[in-house]
Amino acid sequence: MVILFVVASCSTQKSVSAGSVEDLKTAGIIKTAMAQKPKFVHLTISSKINADIDDTSVGLNGKIYIQDGKKIWVNVSKFGINAARALITPDGFQAYEKLDRTYIDGDFSYFNNLLKVNFIDYEKLQNLLLGQIFVDMKAADFESEVVGNEYVLRYEKNEEILQNPKEGKYFQIYNFDSEFRLKNAYLKDPKSKMELNIAYADWQKVGTQFFPKTVKVLVKDKKTQKVDLEYNNFTFEESQTPFEIPSGYEPNKLLK
Repeated sequence: MVILFVVASCSTQKSVSAGSVEDLKTAGIIKTAMAQKPKFVHLTISSKINADIDDTSVGLNGKIYIQDGKKIWVNVSKFGINAARALITPDGFQAYEKLDRTYIDGDFSYFNNLLKVNFIDYEKLQNLLLGQIFVDMKAADFESEVVGNEYVLRYEKNEEILQNPKEGKYFQIYNFDSEFRLKNAYLKDPKSKMELNIAYADWQKVGTQFFPKTVKVLVKDKKTQKVDLEYNNFTFEESQTPFEIPSGYEPNKLLK
């Protein structure tokens, strides 16, 4: 189940001194935050994955390879033995799991169903994994304020959504640290009572770019689902990404 979930710039970046923030307009905050997006062709991440999904807890090791804008390849192992593999491209999502000898061959509806949202595509999933803005964020749709040493952006229709819930409309709050790095994203669908919370922490500099060391995803719906990713090593090298669904595997019931 975990494998299905898994799923900086050389230009000058605006920053402020540690412990202080500037009073910027919403458009400036969004523009500067989006400028933090790392630039690379190939990125390989060694990670640890801890998940609690459907009342099952598991810890695994993972290798995530991203070819920017083109594919995300994930290999998950336990005790050094390959357990599952996934390939995500702008066209869709494939994965197989060795223990149950099952596979998935689908589209991004899987990730949307898992996160209980309706907007995830390839670009947004890649951004989510790397701590970047993963929603369509327009300045006119958000209000901003400085709270302590953070920038807080709130969807300007939050109160309207709470008072008149509509399916697929989300209450949204985003927190950015003093360096405009995404710290927390909170979305709620008052209609279904779903809550999605994604937290990024311990940002680290790799070369000239910054990546979060930890990514924590919490989905509260009828059940609480949790996935924690710990990124331990980053390299900007191309990796081999073999992928072929083995013969004899059955479709995974998760798509039914």
